[in-house]
Amino acid sequence: MKYLVCNFKNKLLKDDILKYNRSLGDIETKIKLVLCPSSIYLGMFEKSSYELGVQDISSFMDKTITGEIEASQVKSMGAKYVIVGHSERRIYKHEINIDFINKINNAIENGLNIIYCIGETLKEKENGMTFEVLEKQISEVLNNVEIKNIMIAYEPVWAIGTGKVCDIKDIKENIKFINDILMEKYEIKLDILYGGSVNDTNIGELCNIKDLSGFLVGGASLDTNKVKGMLIEMEK
Repeated sequence: MKYLVCNFKNKLLKDDILKYNRSLGDIETKIKLVLCPSSIYLGMFEKSSYELGVQDISSFMDKTITGEIEASQVKSMGAKYVIVGHSERRIYKHEINIDFINKINNAIENGLNIIYCIGETLKEKENGMTFEVLEKQISEVLNNVEIKNIMIAYEPVWAIGTGKVCDIKDIKENIKFINDILMEKYEIKLDILYGGSVNDTNIGELCNIKDLSGFLVGGASLDTNKVKGMLIEMEK
């Protein structure tokens, strides 16, 4: 199965969502299309040609925390996927491994599929630390959860929203490294997505990367024409 996961971030308002729905319509595709809007808009998506995900869930086991959105709540709204560990959460919300572990456990308990994000910063890349960083981000979290319904999203931090796509050769090497770590440590093969300035013009070349199961897309996912273009390229 190939995946196209669309992370809307917090860029769309209610009227934008209504327009998006009308423009996207009921599309036919062999690709697993997953839309991840802001959680408050989950109830506005009712088409059967895609599935829903959320950009985050609570890391608390306690269900009395004001303002938190709990895994069972998003499940009750029809969401089947959740993004965990996105670099923006790591950087701006200062989330750490225990947060990701709790979120993954909450998601698994409620039958959600987890998209766990990992990736190196530009400084880490320039210092030759990419493999070290990826292994640490994988092992320090997966060592502490049941490895169930989890896929890995490799997103070089320096490529997110910058227009800079990681070199194809580097992506291949890093995807292979992730696969090798998963097999060596856990004897398991997981779906791996790539994210980082992916769009309808470069996704075709990225589709040729071995062992890549799909993409986690930000900016380009806000344009339904680009989404349809990416699906067409992925189906070739």
